[in-house]
Amino acid sequence: MIKLKPYIFSLSLLDNKVQSIFDIDKKSIITKFSHPLTSNGFKIYILKSEDIILYIGTTKSSVKNRLRYGLTANGQNGYHGYKWKTYETVLLYVFNFEDFDKVKIESIEAELAFIVRKVTGRWPESQNEIHFNNNFIPTGQLIAEKIFSHLNKTK
Repeated sequence: MIKLKPYIFSLSLLDNKVQSIFDIDKKSIITKFSHPLTSNGFKIYILKSEDIILYIGTTKSSVKNRLRYGLTANGQNGYHGYKWKTYETVLLYVFNFEDFDKVKIESIEAELAFIVRKVTGRWPESQNEIHFNNNFIPTGQLIAEKIFSHLNKTK
């Protein structure tokens, strides 16, 4: 059985930068992310604003580097970055999957986006793309369902 424990943060944003990080579990402001969020293992991260799921993404780089890349992109080389970067505050959920490969992670990402669509009637509001595959069924679906249940616990 896979146990999922999200790392949850409230991010304050200004001028395409993270201004502060509030760790929901520790109930305190932190200055930087720590392991395993700094590792090069696969992670799924979700951004929420109030009850709206904005974005579901995957990364193998550190969360800090991935966020910085998406927040500072300006259209050079065709990538404009995150659509949610104009929000003042967002909730960030990170689920760590160090033992999974890219195919499994992308399967979970797609299944989670599909659950959001089924439940809300809409795709994640700021989603740019989703990678679909059928190589991790039904496990990817079950993991996505567990992740979705975590997203509805914290508001």
